[in-house]
Amino acid sequence: MNWLTLEDIKKQCRIEQDFHDEDTLLEFYGESAEEQVLGDIGRSYQDIVTTYGKVPVDIVHASLLLVDQSYRQRSPADTMTWSTVPYAYEAKIKKYVKL
Repeated sequence: MNWLTLEDIKKQCRIEQDFHDEDTLLEFYGESAEEQVLGDIGRSYQDIVTTYGKVPVDIVHASLLLVDQSYRQRSPADTMTWSTVPYAYEAKIKKYVKL
């Protein structure tokens, strides 16, 4: 992971720091979330750091939203709770989209 940490992911998902049973899964979700954000905004990690000096907090927050969504809803959809990633994700990344 380039900008997410396992500690931040656990805080977002409300998982005790000393609980390690799902660390590998959480790291997988973190890597996937970062890749998703980069793809959605059409930028590379290096481009973000070069342009902004660091990864902006909104990009970090959007990534954490994706991780939390993946952790809580482990399949793409089910008949009981059809849901997508909240609008907040799109609002967080919109200004960083490379046109």
